[in-house]
Amino acid sequence: MKNFIYLFSIVMVFSCAQTSEENAGTIQRTDDLSNKIMEMAKEYQQNSYELTKQIYSDTVKVRFNLDQVEGLENMISGWQQEHEVFSNISMSDEYVHTNYFSNGNVWSNFWFTWTATGNATGNEIEIKAHFDYKWENGKIVEAQGFFADNEFANELEAATNNNQ
Repeated sequence: MKNFIYLFSIVMVFSCAQTSEENAGTIQRTDDLSNKIMEMAKEYQQNSYELTKQIYSDTVKVRFNLDQVEGLENMISGWQQEHEVFSNISMSDEYVHTNYFSNGNVWSNFWFTWTATGNATGNEIEIKAHFDYKWENGKIVEAQGFFADNEFANELEAATNNNQ
């Protein structure tokens, strides 16, 4: 066991000491792209998508945990459905920054707390979430969302069962 800990420590030291210049870059908190993410979040809460339609690529690929949605219209349709299933959707504790990598990649990272009331059950749901947005030529071409979705999925199921 002692040898394992020693070996693990050596591997960690060398792996942490190595950097990749192709991934080196800068982080901006108050740049134009970060501000656009915050504006789109406000729009989403109001079930409005004018800025979203300008900023997302028509062929955007979006992953919400294990689910994948392709295309801007499909993504917006899903968000509109959320506003049918939930009321009082809001986002708080928001933080965003944009990473400008030296290899040209640009990603914005967005953390927030999503709250809403399920219309089928009346349950209030609070979910901590993290989203990543890949930018190319001023458009979001890829988005990834990570959050615990059990309560969210339960509410979607309850809404589906009420509509049958």
